[in-house]
Amino acid sequence: WISDEHRYGLISTVRRCWTLKGHCPTAPVQMKYQWGYVYGAAEVLLGAVEFLYLPTVSLDNSRRFLEQVVATDPEAIHIIFWDQAGFHQKPDDPHLPKQVRVIPLPPYSPELNAMEKVWDAVKGHVSNAVWETLDAMESAITEVLKPFWEFPERVGSLLGDSWLTRGVSIFLELRKAII
Repeated sequence: WISDEHRYGLISTVRRCWTLKGHCPTAPVQMKYQWGYVYGAAEVLLGAVEFLYLPTVSLDNSRRFLEQVVATDPEAIHIIFWDQAGFHQKPDDPHLPKQVRVIPLPPYSPELNAMEKVWDAVKGHVSNAVWETLDAMESAITEVLKPFWEFPERVGSLLGDSWLTRGVSIFLELRKAII
């Protein structure tokens, strides 16, 4: 699994947009200080995804998300790649679910995490708009996320031919040779 979380909130995000030459686009802005987080993980081999909306990030919430990932296949060992944020369990954390192995990504390297592409699509969908409530914003975010759990091949296109997919392929080939 490759995992990450995304913060969203009612403070408007303004992003670039296309327009006709000579036209100056406008975007509505509001400054409401409410936010939430969505945790996400994509399974590299089968293309499964898991998402969880939570009000904040913490070690307890990260553990709760890992338990959700484990529930997808309780008998399997789940290898989780994620960054080294302070609210993520470390590989030697005794509170990790027993079916989870954590591999930390290097610091300051979001380009290694394919989930960032999902969050970029989310930002593109919810930017340049005013959202009255977090529930309305979560509904819009869910519209972006839904195709990933409905069509596992979308996860494969998200991961593409990356360091992760190549590494998993090599690992599986070596494993076949040993067995």
